[in-house]
Amino acid sequence: MSLDKKIEELGYEIVMGVETHVQLNTKTKLFCSCDNEESTTPNENICPVCTGQMGTLPELNKAAVEKSIILGAGLNAKIPDLVRWDRKHYQYPDLPKNFQLTQLDHPIIEGGSVKCFRDDGSSFTVDLHHAHLEEDAGKLVHTDKYSLVDYNRCGTPLVEIVTEPCLHKVEDAEIYAKYIQKIARHLGVSDADMEKGQMRSDVSISLRKIGTKDLNPRTEIKNLNSFAFMSKAVAEAVSKQLNYYEEHGVPSPDQVTAQWDAEAQVTRVMRSKEDAADYRFSQEPDIPWLDVSDLKARTSVDVSLLPTVVEEELITGGVRPQDAKFFSGDKERSRVVIGLNEGVNDIKAVATVLMNNVKPEEYSNFSELKPYNSLLKEFINNVIPVNIVKEGFQNLYTNADFDYEGFIKANTVSEDQIDAAVAEIVAANTEIVTAITRGNQGQAGRLVPQVMAKTGKGVSGKIIREKILAACSGKAAQTENEGENTQKGVTKEAKKRDLNDDTPSKYQDVRIVKDTYRTHRIPDVSKENLNQELTLGGWIASIRDHGELVFIDLRDASNEVFQVRVTRDQVKDIDDIARLKDESVIAVKGQVIERAADDINPNTRTGNIELVASHIDVLNVSKNLPFEIKKADKTNESVRMEYKFLDHRNQSSKKAIINRHKVIKLIRDMLDDQNFIEVETPILSGGTDEGAREFIVPSRVHKGKFYTLP
Repeated sequence: MSLDKKIEELGYEIVMGVETHVQLNTKTKLFCSCDNEESTTPNENICPVCTGQMGTLPELNKAAVEKSIILGAGLNAKIPDLVRWDRKHYQYPDLPKNFQLTQLDHPIIEGGSVKCFRDDGSSFTVDLHHAHLEEDAGKLVHTDKYSLVDYNRCGTPLVEIVTEPCLHKVEDAEIYAKYIQKIARHLGVSDADMEKGQMRSDVSISLRKIGTKDLNPRTEIKNLNSFAFMSKAVAEAVSKQLNYYEEHGVPSPDQVTAQWDAEAQVTRVMRSKEDAADYRFSQEPDIPWLDVSDLKARTSVDVSLLPTVVEEELITGGVRPQDAKFFSGDKERSRVVIGLNEGVNDIKAVATVLMNNVKPEEYSNFSELKPYNSLLKEFINNVIPVNIVKEGFQNLYTNADFDYEGFIKANTVSEDQIDAAVAEIVAANTEIVTAITRGNQGQAGRLVPQVMAKTGKGVSGKIIREKILAACSGKAAQTENEGENTQKGVTKEAKKRDLNDDTPSKYQDVRIVKDTYRTHRIPDVSKENLNQELTLGGWIASIRDHGELVFIDLRDASNEVFQVRVTRDQVKDIDDIARLKDESVIAVKGQVIERAADDINPNTRTGNIELVASHIDVLNVSKNLPFEIKKADKTNESVRMEYKFLDHRNQSSKKAIINRHKVIKLIRDMLDDQNFIEVETPILSGGTDEGAREFIVPSRVHKGKFYTLP
C-alpha cells in the first residue's frame, strides 16, 4: 500500500509547502559587478560589496529585475508597480554582512499558479504565495578538522518561489519542482542545474485530520538539491509524523528545521524552526523603493510554449502524459510539436509521427517548419507513407533548399498504378489468392512486398494490403467505418487509430521473467547457422516499419546488432510490434536466412544474414528515451548522469568500463600472485563519469543492505 493511501485510510491529510530557490543566469551578481559564474577557484569572483566590507553600497542589477519579471509572467503571477528590499538578520559564516538582502512585504512577484500533471494523467494546481528576489549566501566546505568558506556564490541573484500550503501527496512536491525547473529553462532565466547548486528546494511538511483546516507544527527539510532526494525525504518525514500522531493521538508539537541524510536515508533535525521575528527584518536603507511599471510594460513574454501549456494541449489531445512530458521537457521539442500541428489539427497524430521517426537530438534541425508541415499533411491524408516522411525529414536536416514539393510528387503513386500492380501480382499468385479467399487473410502479407517492388516505396503497405484483400474478394476495399475505393481507402478515423496508437496497451506494464531467453548470443551467429531455427534476445536498437514488413535491429549485451525481419504472415501482432519504442526488450524466435543481394550491409559482420521471425515475446517495454544511445557522447553530461543506465549501453562508455575492469583485474591478479590480500571498507564503486561516484557502505542497522555515500 502506498504511503498516500495509508495516510488517507487512517483519516489524515498531508499538508506541504515548497520554497524553491532559482539562481538567475545574469552576467553579474545582484548588487555588485562581480561575475555571476561558476568558478573552480575559491573566492575568485568577490569584491568588497558582496563580502560585506564597511563603507560599501549595493548597486541593483537591472537584468536580474527583468528576468524576475519574465519568470513572474511564466508563473501566471502579478508584478506590482513598486517593490523594495529588506534586511534579514542572522549570523552564519557564509553570510559576511550578517544579514541577507531579501524582500519581505513587497516582493517582485505576487500570487501565481502552476498546473502540474502526474504520470497517470491526473493534474493538480499549485497556488503560489509570492516570489522574492534576493542575494544568495556563500558556500561552506567542511573537513574533519575545520570548515572553509567560498564566497564566490555570495551575492548571486536568487528568486525564491514560495507556494501556499496546498500540496497533499508525497510525490507532488517533486513533480512541482520539476515544473519550476522546466519553466525557468524555457524562459531562459536560469539553467536551474541542481548539481551546480542553481536550484534547490525547502519542503515544509505537516499532518492534520481530514476535514480540519488548522496547520499543525511542521518539519522544514532544507536545501534539497536532487529530485530523488526530495521524494525520499518527504516520505521519511511524513512517516515520522504519522507514527507520532498514531502513538500519541496528537501531532508532534516540535516545529523543526531538518536536513536529508543521504547515507542513512533519514531526515535529521538541525535546529528548532525560527519565526519571522527571529530574523529582525528591517527595510534596506541603501536601496530606495523601485518603480518597475515601465520595465514591466516593456517586457514581453511568450507563454505559449511553457511546459504547462504544451502538456495541457498534448494530454487534452490524447497524448500519453509521459510522452507529453518528453516534448515539454525541451523548448525545441515543444516548438516543433506545437508548430507542426498548425494546419493539421491532430496533435496526437503529429506527436506519434515525431516520437516514432525523430531522434531527440534531431529537433534542433527543424528551423523552418513549413516543409515538415507539408510532409506531415500528405502523410495524414494517406498520400505518402511514413517512411517517405522520414526520408523527407532527413533530407531537410542537411539541405535547407531541399525541394520537398517535388519530393512529394515524385513519391506519390497514382491510383491506377497501384490497382494495376495489385491486379498483376494477384493474377500471378493463384495459390496465395486461394488461401486468402478461404479466410487466411494473413497470406496477404506475402503479396505486399511484391506489389511494393512494382509501385516503389511511396505507397503505404496497409493500403496495398487493403487493395489485395479487396481484389481477392472481388469487392471494393472496405474500411472499418466507410467504403472508399481510393488510395485513401483507410478512413480518416481508422487512420487516426493507426497514428494514435502508442505502445500497445497489452504491453504497457509487461514484465516477463523466463528460465531461458535465448539459444544464441549475437556474436555466436554466422553464415554457419543458415536455415537453423534459433532464439535471440536483447534490446530494440531501431525499428523500420514498411507496413507489411518490419525490420528490427536487435542489440544484445555484446553491443553487436543483428537484423530481424518481421512479416505479417509469420507474426500476427506485427502492428503492435512496430509501435514498440527503442530499448524495449524482446526475445525473437526464427530462422536464419541469407539476405537478398540489394539488402546486404557490408559494414557489419552479420550484414549478409538476417533472422526471419516466427514468434516474438515482448519482455519489457521502454518509454521515450532522453537521448539516442549511440549518440550519448554528444548529449549533455548532466542528462547522461541522470540516466546512467542508458549511458552505460553506449559503445564508448561500455568500452571504458570494460577497459577499467581489465586494468583493475590485472593489478589485483598481480598482487594476488604475490600473496597480497585486499581489505577495503568502504568500497569505492567508481570515480568517473561512466561509473557511480559513491562509496558503498554495509549497514549495521539493516542486515544485508548497504548505503551509498556520494
